[in-house]
Amino acid sequence: MSENLQIVEVETASDAELMANFFKTIWTDGDEVVPFDMVLAVLHVGGYAALAKSENRVVGASFGFLGEYASHRVLHSHVTAASVQGVGFQLKQHQFAWAKERDLAGITWTFDPLVRRNCVFNFQKLGAIVVEYLPNFYGTMTDSINAGDDSDRLFTYWPVQEPIHLEATKTTNLALKNLSGSPVAVEYNAQVAFWIELPEDIEALRKTDIELARQWRQSVREILQPALDDGWFVAAVNTDRTAILVEPGTSDYEFSED
Repeated sequence: MSENLQIVEVETASDAELMANFFKTIWTDGDEVVPFDMVLAVLHVGGYAALAKSENRVVGASFGFLGEYASHRVLHSHVTAASVQGVGFQLKQHQFAWAKERDLAGITWTFDPLVRRNCVFNFQKLGAIVVEYLPNFYGTMTDSINAGDDSDRLFTYWPVQEPIHLEATKTTNLALKNLSGSPVAVEYNAQVAFWIELPEDIEALRKTDIELARQWRQSVREILQPALDDGWFVAAVNTDRTAILVEPGTSDYEFSED
């Protein structure tokens, strides 16, 4: 990552256009991710938009808006992307400081449960916790990354004022196994914490074998959604970063709606 990296908040229409155009370079061949006029409208009522620049070139961007989740005032980070390694982490740290300065309780966002690197980033690097499973949340998507697959997402909460301190349960209880690239459900104890193994590279798999990609989607959904609907959570990956740990809800952090 360049030492000349600067993260600046969007303030002008030209900056908003830079943001919109950058997102188009990440999600190609699909609908516009965030139109520049939406950026300006959200900013006018207190939303968040930031650009990461290196040598006067946009290498990352993040856009979000204020909201409420389970009685928590939050910043919902709708989309964050980077074209240079390490920039995404810097953008999230900028988000965190922005939210903390405004006394928000946390930051929320969604991500694809089948993408291993996102699980590592969100759980290991940031310390976020997954609290909801949202099946086909965005409907049919046509961009080059998501085309052909349902848009299932995990709803993620990152506490700003009070960090969540959770020690992962030690268990070998396995619910879904990656067997030579295919998902295989195995007999497991659904009453205690369990592991779900993930595909090696779901984005590449969508392009080479869309039916197998859909099989992965359905297999993970069938096991993970009921657990999260019952108040369980996900906040850890295993040491070789191939599986996520699903654990019973903790009384230290409750996210049920009032």
